[in-house]
This record gives sequence, structure tokens and C-alpha cells, in this order.
Amino acid sequence: MSLVDGFVAGSVAGASGLIVGHPFDTVKVRLQTTTSYNGVLNCFKRIVAEEGVMTLFRGMAAPLASVSVMNAIFFGLYTSVLQSIEDNIDKPKVSSAYVAGTVSGVAAGLVSGPVELVKCRLQVATEVSEKITNRDVVKNIIDKDGVRGLTRGIEVTVLRELISCGLYFASYEAIIQYFRGEDRTLGDLNPGHLLAAGGVAGMVSWGVNYPVDVIKSRIQIDGFRGPVIYNSSRCCFHQLKSEVGWRGLYRGVTATLVRAFPTNAVMLPAYSITMTLLDSLRNKNLLYQ
Repeated sequence: MSLVDGFVAGSVAGASGLIVGHPFDTVKVRLQTTTSYNGVLNCFKRIVAEEGVMTLFRGMAAPLASVSVMNAIFFGLYTSVLQSIEDNIDKPKVSSAYVAGTVSGVAAGLVSGPVELVKCRLQVATEVSEKITNRDVVKNIIDKDGVRGLTRGIEVTVLRELISCGLYFASYEAIIQYFRGEDRTLGDLNPGHLLAAGGVAGMVSWGVNYPVDVIKSRIQIDGFRGPVIYNSSRCCFHQLKSEVGWRGLYRGVTATLVRAFPTNAVMLPAYSITMTLLDSLRNKNLLYQ
């Protein structure tokens, strides 16, 4: 896999997943950071009615702009680590997939931390008349906290990605191997198998890891529209747990699981299909070597 191929395939995969899942992500962040809505459907309806349907896509520009870098790192590092610890990369051990996934998750978290910060703050800007942009959010952060302010919440973002990426790749590999059985190759599986494996793996990783994401969102919008409340992610966890209990830490999980299936169902197949297409074009001398 060349670096260029990784960027192209990563861009296609990331953009596909992002466009499918971003409206659900907006609903998720609203539910995580405020108690103004009575569930997923109420939140969705009120956003559309009060702020317009395009509000559901607010904050998408920042992750869309970084998606090629993010996914080239995410998939490229996963493949590289897997090749270094696994003899049979075509049918790796689930434990190897987990280790490679956690390593790629750390890198993904470091890159996505500032992007997630800007995205979350745009998603909670509720005034229709407020023409807030990515640039406005970045300027506001730097003016108040300096450049270092862009790293707010990066530790918990890395933790979220470390856990979720390890679970995602391990779950995906376990499901794929179940579908393959003893005799079939990956090429023998139909698109439905790949979509199901990606979707279920996404739901597993998000379902288990959801409280960490709640804390990340709370930390990253903290101080955006008022004083800073949380001194650390640990402080945020204990305060939330005392206020809303464990159940409150899963507020918005329905929107996340609904989003997780289609987003992750399209992402890995999109990556695989793009890589296969690029390889085929190169074999036919239609692309530079």
C-alpha cells in the first residue's frame, strides 16, 4: 500500500462515513451536553424545526477537511502494525487486530483532538442567527487560552480512540472470520457480510466506550459559553456520575448506535473497494507506479 493510495482510500472511506453519520453525531452531542431535549427523536425534530435541517451538518467541515490524513493514519498504521506482529495478515488473530487497532487509535486521537474540539463547539451553537464558523471557534479558543487551548480534551480523546479502535478492529475481524469459516477467503464473502461486520463492530466499539465520549464532549464544550467547570476529565467523570448516575453517562447512546451502524458499515468496505480499484488500475498501467 503506497502513501498516496492510503490517502485516497482513506479520504473516500472517511468522507463516506462522515456524510452518513454526521447528523446523528450532532444529535448525540446535543443530548450529551444539555438536558433540553426529551430523547433522540425530540432532539432531531426540534433542531430541524427551530434551526433548519442544515444545522444537522454544522461542524462537518473541520473533520471533512482532515479526513484524508486521519484515515490514512488510521488504516495505514493499523495495517503496518498488523504486518509486524502477524504472520498471516489475510486471517490474523483477533488479539493481533486488537493490538494494531489500539496503536492506530492513539495516533488517530492525537490528530483528531483539535478537530473534535472545533466540531463539538460548532454543534452546540444553537442560535440560528449566529453565523459562527470554524475560524471563529479557533480564534475564540486561541484568544482565551492560547494555542494550547486547541488541545483541550485531547487526553480523553486519545483514550476514546484507543479503546474504540481496538474493539472495532477486533470485533470486525472476529465477525469476518465467523462468516468465512474454515474454507472461505475474504473474496468469497458478499458485500452484505462486509457491511454487517463493519456495522456491528462499530456498534460494539461505541456501545462499550460511550461514557468516555460523553466526558470528552463535556470537557471540550466546557467554557465555550460560560466559565470553565471541569479541571480534568477525572473531575468531569465524578461530577457527572454524582449528578446523573451511570444512566446519565449513556444519554444520547441511542443516536450513537443508530449512527454507528451505517457509518461503520460503509467505511471499511469503501476503503477496501477503493484500494482494490487503485490496485487494479495500477496493474493495467492506468496509474503511475
